Amino acid sequence: MDVQEMLKYMDELVFAQTGQHLDSLQVAILKGVLNGQKYAEVAKDYNCTSGHAKDEAYELWRVLSKALGEDLNKSNIRSAIERLGIANYQSPIVGNRVGNINLCPNFSQDKATEIDDFELVGGAPVSPVEAARRTVKLETVPQLMKLGLTAEQIAQALELPLNDVQQAMR
Repeated sequence: MDVQEMLKYMDELVFAQTGQHLDSLQVAILKGVLNGQKYAEVAKDYNCTSGHAKDEAYELWRVLSKALGEDLNKSNIRSAIERLGIANYQSPIVGNRVGNINLCPNFSQDKATEIDDFELVGGAPVSPVEAARRTVKLETVPQLMKLGLTAEQIAQALELPLNDVQQAMR
């Protein structure tokens, strides 16, 4: 798992939600949780009390839960990353596969601000997470073209409308 890419994405989500970036303790909490540490271990490494680390973690999970529309905590963050498409589990299609989780490396800060509200795609409203997934998929079209895939193959692999893929190819 590429923790740095996940941290970047989470920072973008938090920034889009709150207007503030992750602070160093929040980063330590995310890293610690993904590495299987207890809050007490994170607190010791960060040189703060266990209670303070727990309080900060509670706030972090609250913000991330709101941003992703799902109740998150230290027990389910890994599965949520995979399930919500923040990470594309063992996907050779999007970005570079690292370990067993591929985080969306093409998701940029300017894209994060575009997904604050529900967007219309094909006339239907989609959630911020779905809009981000769609954006990331469309950003991979040029990479897949370089591999020699046709528009039809790309549309099928990414589960996108052929018209959208053709527009991204221009």
